[in-house]
Amino acid sequence: MARLRILGGKARGRTLAVPDSARPSPVRLRKALFDYLRGRLPRRGRFLDLYAGSGAVGLEAASEGFEAILVESDPGAVKTLRKNAHKLGLPARVVPESADRFLERSTRAGERFDVVFLDPPYDQDLAAALARVLEAGIVGPGGFVILQHPSDLILPLGERRVYGSSALTIVEVT
Repeated sequence: MARLRILGGKARGRTLAVPDSARPSPVRLRKALFDYLRGRLPRRGRFLDLYAGSGAVGLEAASEGFEAILVESDPGAVKTLRKNAHKLGLPARVVPESADRFLERSTRAGERFDVVFLDPPYDQDLAAALARVLEAGIVGPGGFVILQHPSDLILPLGERRVYGSSALTIVEVT
């Protein structure tokens, strides 16, 4: 099992265990993401990490003061996410279910988030995954839907930022 570090906030420098099944977001991308959010959101709000995998992004959000919810369907990854959150003393909620099921439930419940980050397996239809989140209407005005994807994928909406072989597409909800 590999390890990586939290970059900022109250758990800065602390290590995370990473399940073998996960593909953690690169350090440079995570740093840029949270620098961007610090400059765009006047307060920390609710942060949803769909397809949480290693938890690097969702736990980073919790360390930065967001109310973080991490959604992951892989049982081994869920176990590691819970251990990491507990070890770091971060108030992150880990939800063991598929992203689609969580979106359906959250839509029905009228839940709202300030940031939804999604990094689905790259063999999925990434544009469709982004569209499902936008259609769910779970991001309030002024919030963001952010998709991590391979840098060679260009989507027709949002702001695109490239970090080596990975990229972020950032869609601000109006």
